[in-house]
Amino acid sequence: MRFAISYVSTANRNLNQDEVAELLELTEIRNNKDGVKGLLIYSGGNFFEVIEGEKTKIKDLFEKIKVDPRHRNIMMVFEKKISKQLFEDEKANFISENTQHRQMRVENFRYYIQDLDESTKKAVNNILAAMGENS
Repeated sequence: MRFAISYVSTANRNLNQDEVAELLELTEIRNNKDGVKGLLIYSGGNFFEVIEGEKTKIKDLFEKIKVDPRHRNIMMVFEKKISKQLFEDEKANFISENTQHRQMRVENFRYYIQDLDESTKKAVNNILAAMGENS
């Protein structure tokens, strides 16, 4: 059974656009290497992330995320076992305000969250809307 965690956070004020781009790139490389699938969006000084994979690996990764000084105000959106993968392709997607094909990646994610319970799906869609991702 797969496991997923989702959270939102506020970027550290000192984090510049180059550092955000580097963070997104390094996170994508590391997570894809480690078999972690997911979606990370940076917009308006905030991060929204969903990570999915083997439960122990995801929980350990989230513990590291919580102490990362590049962001603060981490708020859990959901943490749960999932019966169907949220991300079927082999790669994690990490996108920022300037990422090409951003809307297509977000729409693909919206398709995969259809199997989540209604309250979780609504929370995720509300966060995406607040980050400028039209439904």
